[in-house]
Amino acid sequence: MSSLIGLLVAIVLVGVPVWRILTRLGLSPWFTVLAFIPVVNIISLWLLSYANWPGQQTSAPVSNG
Repeated sequence: MSSLIGLLVAIVLVGVPVWRILTRLGLSPWFTVLAFIPVVNIISLWLLSYANWPGQQTSAPVSNG
């Protein structure tokens, strides 16, 4: 029974924030399942960190005049 409670706590503490981030990025919330698979979660995190985010601006030269 305690392992079931531990699983539910892990889903809430890890799954919900990952789900929210993925939906804000326009990705399927089903990718949250990857956060619970060992090694795949690290690879997914690296790929996500280098992806283009919707609110990210491209660097353009700023004119001073």
